Order: sequence, then C-alpha cells, then structure tokens
Amino acid sequence: MSRSIRILFLSLSVFCCFISSYLFVQTLPFYKSLNGNEDLFYGKISSVSLVRGWSGSGIPLLDKAFFSLNGDRNAVFILALPQSEDLVLKEWISFWAESEMPAPIEVRAIRISDSEWIVTGIAGNDGALASEEIRAFQLRALLWEACLEIGLLFLAFWALRRSLRRSK
Repeated sequence: MSRSIRILFLSLSVFCCFISSYLFVQTLPFYKSLNGNEDLFYGKISSVSLVRGWSGSGIPLLDKAFFSLNGDRNAVFILALPQSEDLVLKEWISFWAESEMPAPIEVRAIRISDSEWIVTGIAGNDGALASEEIRAFQLRALLWEACLEIGLLFLAFWALRRSLRRSK
C-alpha cells in the first residue's frame, strides 16, 4: 500500500471521528433528557434564537430553536421538532413578533442542567404540539443519530486499521 493511500485512510479515520463526536455533542442534551422528570411552565415567549448553521436544514435534533419565557435569560428551553410542526411553530413566532404581543403558552419540558430544559410539549391559544408526538420524534431521531454515530466510528476504526496495516 502506498504512502498516499495510508494518509488518505488516516485522514478518513480522523474525519469520521470528528463528525461522530460533533454529532454526539450536538445531541447530548437529548440523551440527557431520556430519563428526566417533566416540569410544567406557563408564560410568554420573550426571546427566540435559532441555531445559525442548521436553521431550516430539516436535520433532526440539529435544527433546533432556543427560547426563554417571561424575560428570564437564565432559563433556556431547547425545542427540536419534525419539519411539519417546526413550520407551525415558526408561524406562531412570526405572528407574535409582528403583533408584539405573544400569547400565553404552556410548556412541558425536562430539565437537563441548572438552566436548560428540553421541550416535550407546547400549547397555546393558537394550537398545541402534542407531547407524545414530540417525544416520539425525539426518540426516533436519537435512535437514527446513534446508528449514524456508531457507523461513523466503525468506518473510522476500519480506515485506521487499513492505514496501519503493513504490506507484505
């Protein structure tokens, strides 16, 4: 095996490890939410921010929104939805931004740290996003993300093994 092929396999191994670890870090809050207790919050959305690089991409668990209730900047709610429900939420948010009067909402969320919660349900005067559907989507997306991460790690291990193999 030539030296350039070895470098190629070694680079592939490093790249796959990097992508796998990046995906794991991005989905870690959702892994933490698997065994938490659900809390109930009432309030008005005071600020919303979207992930810069992934906003509108439709990639599960990477295309997420962060929002705060009642002006509390120390409590951040993380919301990841299927693309159809994400469009509904963006309509609500744009309507609230235009009218400058957000409607009161009810948020169901699981605490993952002192100041972060993963949203599992949201309801307001304009409609509701079912808690069961959001939770099922998050679990399904976590399963697929875990399979992808394991596949990338397997590919990285295979490429590393190929690059370190001695030719006879």
